[in-house]
Amino acid sequence: MPPTTVQPDIYLGSLRIAEPVIALTGLLISFLCFYAWMRLRRKTPMAPPERFFSLFFLLLAISSLIGPFFGHAFNYWAGFPGKAACWTFILLSQAALAQGAIEHTRPLFPSNVYPMLSAINLLALLTAFVFSLFYQSFYWVEAHIAFTMIGLVTTLEAYQFLYKHDPGSRLILLSIPLSALAVLPHLAKWSPSVWFTYWDVGHLLACASLWAILLGAERIIVLEKSKIK
Repeated sequence: MPPTTVQPDIYLGSLRIAEPVIALTGLLISFLCFYAWMRLRRKTPMAPPERFFSLFFLLLAISSLIGPFFGHAFNYWAGFPGKAACWTFILLSQAALAQGAIEHTRPLFPSNVYPMLSAINLLALLTAFVFSLFYQSFYWVEAHIAFTMIGLVTTLEAYQFLYKHDPGSRLILLSIPLSALAVLPHLAKWSPSVWFTYWDVGHLLACASLWAILLGAERIIVLEKSKIK
């Protein structure tokens, strides 16, 4: 059974391109993430939280490069494996973002909290990976995103902001409502046009959220345990 599409196909000669605008706005995310990754890599040396935030953008850039081609434009050829590759990098990117928040707030907690939070992050990643592939459902990817963004990133960065008034944490927290806004068009299936669907609206709002994370990652205060008062 061929995959269902929410946007008409276009043809370049005999080449069929499914969901062309969705693929294009998806590539916009990839471009932004590659730019963010290169921008963050300019800082040397990089502290552990900065390395994980940089890795988040690289992994999401790869996902957003695979997704438009094999999850949308040529999914009729790639099938589920095309989506699975994209989902895998999404899961890895979210785990990297969460680990960045864990590393960022590590000095604020007793030493036994860090391995516990890291183990929770890894367990969430493995659970979502297994279930999303077994059930071939994006629901588990969405659940993992919700858990990492709300359960880990929001909680930890809010604590960092309240404790140290970290400007980077404030910007990262700003990305959370922007991410929620990006999900709303999907939930409502609201599309301004058949050529600009809820996918496209969500992609543009996701870019705003990612930009906030980039600015936050550039401005975080990297604490040392010995200097916390």
